[in-house]
Order: sequence, then structure tokens, then C-alpha cells
Amino acid sequence: MLASARFSFLALVMCFAVLGNAANAQNEKLNELLLRSPAPANSIGYLHLPSLKKLMADANMSHNMTDNVEDVWLISDLEPTSLVPRWEAGYATMQKDITAADLAAALKGYVDNIGGKDVVWTPKQTYLVPIGQQRMGFLRPANRSLAADWLKSDSKSSVPEYLASQAKQPEKFLALLLAIDLKDAFSPVPLASRIAQFETLKDQDSSAVATVLASVQGVSIIVGRRSLQECILSIDFSQSPAALKPVATALLDEILNRNGTAAPEVKDWAVKVDGNRLSFQGAISEDSLQGVLEIFSVRQQAEEVADTLRHKETEPQNGDDPASYESKKYFDSVTANIERVRKYEAQTTGYRAKWNDQVARRIDQLGTLNVDPQLVDYGANVAGLLRNNALTIRGGNIAAGSVKAQEGLSSGYSYGYSYGGYGVGYGGYGYYDPNTSSDYQRVTDVKARGAANADYRSTLSRIDMMTSDVRRAMTDKFKVQF
Repeated sequence: MLASARFSFLALVMCFAVLGNAANAQNEKLNELLLRSPAPANSIGYLHLPSLKKLMADANMSHNMTDNVEDVWLISDLEPTSLVPRWEAGYATMQKDITAADLAAALKGYVDNIGGKDVVWTPKQTYLVPIGQQRMGFLRPANRSLAADWLKSDSKSSVPEYLASQAKQPEKFLALLLAIDLKDAFSPVPLASRIAQFETLKDQDSSAVATVLASVQGVSIIVGRRSLQECILSIDFSQSPAALKPVATALLDEILNRNGTAAPEVKDWAVKVDGNRLSFQGAISEDSLQGVLEIFSVRQQAEEVADTLRHKETEPQNGDDPASYESKKYFDSVTANIERVRKYEAQTTGYRAKWNDQVARRIDQLGTLNVDPQLVDYGANVAGLLRNNALTIRGGNIAAGSVKAQEGLSSGYSYGYSYGGYGVGYGGYGYYDPNTSSDYQRVTDVKARGAANADYRSTLSRIDMMTSDVRRAMTDKFKVQF
């Protein structure tokens, strides 16, 4: 939870269950992944999909999780400022073992041999590795040298201390675990200047706060198997964060808003300081949970692989068209993301721009295998419109900032007006100009917000028309209600 956009954990939150000291055999999986990491990793994750589905159903949350995947373990090198993985590796438990040849045929990829092992390349730029015991390995992007390092039997990587400790969490209590190592990731010097602009820290010594924040060791999110009403985000530092406790929830809320990943529920969370750990506990919203689940693509890809194979097995019995099934699933995913845009309550236009960018990226990452080409174009066009809206908003904000800066400079010389090169106003003596710099700047802000909101409404209107058209076309084509 550091500095402006740098330390937001997307829609941060998760559930806390009883975390015992005893580890079971499952806990070795994350540790083994870390030891066999193809490159230095800074994050780990674990998902137990049956538990997550139950928790979301109990909380009346929608989800599109498959019934064909049980667990997902993953490691990654996550870019901390954007939360975009540079690479991801891991494996999932499937309902049955699958051969490389069957995988390649089902996913329209090909079988390669890397390090003496059969590996399947897929059009989503992912390597799949059947490893037996109903487990499927995943590596993205499909970088061959990275895969070779990952598959070496004698490969041993150094493991960050923070991740090693988080990997010991007993999985039998967990629905979700996500941890990021942030040791030495931030400098207190630039951090101090950034947080000096924070409203929640206006009465704080920014240098002192920056020193504490920059000592962060890591962030962890845990979802237990009891209830989504008991959620916790833990941040570990190398020094006590006790001084932050009075403003902790307000600061977290401002950080998330500045990063375009608002989670309004954090304002109601309870705060606890235990040694060098700062913890937040409370309920988690559907958008926040979905945001965390979508940081990595391994879970989504595991589900797509399992569902594709399962559907191909049932085709001869029920005669379903795979294009109908996959197209309906794709359409539902795109429209769900559109609703997330519509429901998002942006506090500033900048937050709106970042949110739209993130949703556009989620749409781009949706699987398109066996999806009708018209629907693929529709999804790409929706993502493009959202991205263009974000660019328009940012362009307007930049232009407004430039105008405000110029107005600020102009206000420093004189009040009144000039004629023929001669000043009629005097620099601060006795004249009052109602059109001061601050007035101009407020008007500039209003104009920028108005233009941004108008473009946003226009974008949604175009998306709605596109959605209506493609829904009718697909319903008519597949004889299934989209």
C-alpha cells in the first residue's frame, strides 16, 4: 500500500481463515514451484476453485468458474506498478490426465519437445505440459528458453524470504492466496514527493511516512473457506507502521482511487498493527474479488483448457456445436466486463481512464478458440472503444493541465489588462480581477470533466448498440438466446 499508483493491489482484499502452524503435504507445491522457477519470481498464488465458487454463491456474487478444475498453483514475476505479469508459471489439477497429442488437437496448437519432455504450444502464446497425476503445467509467454530452464530437473532458484514464509500457509484452510515480494522495490526519496500530494497525509511528515512505506517487505491477500465477510490484506514492513494506523484506511482508499482500482469497502475495514505488520479486515466486494482473480491468466487458461476438452468429449453424445458453446461463453464474458465499466463509480476522470484500460485488457485476454469471428471482432471493438475513451480522457486532462499551468504563470505578473504592450494593471496594488487564476483553473477543470464524461457516455452508447446488434445476429445464427 505504497505511493500513488505504485502500491495498489488492484481491488485488494481477501478472506482470513484460521492459519495454523502445521503445514501439510500440499504446502510443498508452492515451495517446489519457487525452487524450480524459470527466472526470479516475486509473487505466488494458490486457488481452490470449489471453495471460491461456494463463497461467491453464498454472497450472491456471479461467477463463471468451471467445474473442471480443482486447484491452481502459480508463481510469477509481477510488474509492481501495473500488476501485469512479465511471465507466469504453474499447474492446475484437472479431472483426468491428458496426452500432449490430444491437447494440441483440441487447442489447435502443436507438440514440441523441450528438455526431453512433450510440450504443447497454444495460439494463446502459452506452453502446456502434461505432467501426470491429473496435473497440467502452464507457462506464459511461450518463451522456449524460459520453458527449457523451467523443465530442467536439476534447476534450483533462490527463493525470496517473504515468499518462502507465505508459501507455508496450510492450503486446506485457503480458497485463495496471493503474495508479492516488495523488498527494496521503492525508494523513500521519490516516494516522499508523491505522497506529499495525498489529501489523507496533508497533516503528516511525508518524509517520515515515506521511510516507513519504503520499508515494505511484501503484501499478502488470503481468502479463507468460511465467508467473504471476513477479509484481510496484510502488509509487512521492516519497521513498525504504528504511526500510520490512524489514517490507514483513508490512505489505502486514496491509493486505490489514484490507481483507478477503487474498492469503496476498504473505508469500513478494521485496522490492526502487530509488530511490523499492518492488517486490514472487513468484507470484500464482488468487483474487488474479481480484480484480484484476474491479475494472473493461469487460472483462466486452465479453465479454458479443461472446458474445451470436456466439451469435445461430450460432443458426440449431445451433438452441440462447439462454436455455439464457446461463442455464448465469450459473449457473456464481454458483457460482464461492460457492466463492470458501467457500475464503476470513478471519483476522478483519471481513475475512469485507468479502469477502462484495465477492463479493455481483460477483454483482450479472453479465449477466442471456436468463438464466432463476428463475436471476436465485437470483443476487439469493445476493448478498442474503452481504450480510446481512456486516451481521450487522458488527452483532455493533459491539455487542461497545460492550460492551468500557463494560467498560473500568467497570474504572477499583474492584475487588470494590457493595451498596446503597456500594462494597465499593477502587480498586486489595489486592483481586484474576478477572473483570477484559481477561477480560470476551476473552469478548466469543469470543462475537462464535462468533455470526459460526454465521451464516456458516447462510448457506452456505441457499445450498447454494438451489443444489441451482435446479440440478435448470434441468437439468429446459433438458435440460442445470447
